[in-house]
Amino acid sequence: MKMLQRLLVGLTLPVAVVALAAPASAAAFVQHPDETSCTFEPGDVPGVDVYFPARCTIVTTDTGRTVIVARGELPEGYSLEETYVGPVPCFGSTGRITATVSGQVTATCQLES
Repeated sequence: MKMLQRLLVGLTLPVAVVALAAPASAAAFVQHPDETSCTFEPGDVPGVDVYFPARCTIVTTDTGRTVIVARGELPEGYSLEETYVGPVPCFGSTGRITATVSGQVTATCQLES
């Protein structure tokens, strides 16, 4: 019985090490800043000339690539006749913004280190 236990322990340790090593190679750091630190600016959506809040997620990979996704809703009193998809300034780069007729706004920026 002891020999069987040693054999089983000996077999499970390498599997555990292999199972734990895989996620480390795909590590990412995910941030969800507070609501006051992320906004859409006047002009990000054509015809919307005010700042409005966004919920942001920032993901930085172990290779240094950063992806920022901002989500929000058009402010009260603003609407679109058709969905808008276009460029948006993003930390010295250019991202992509989508604003729908239902008022949902999503912007995505990809930054390389």
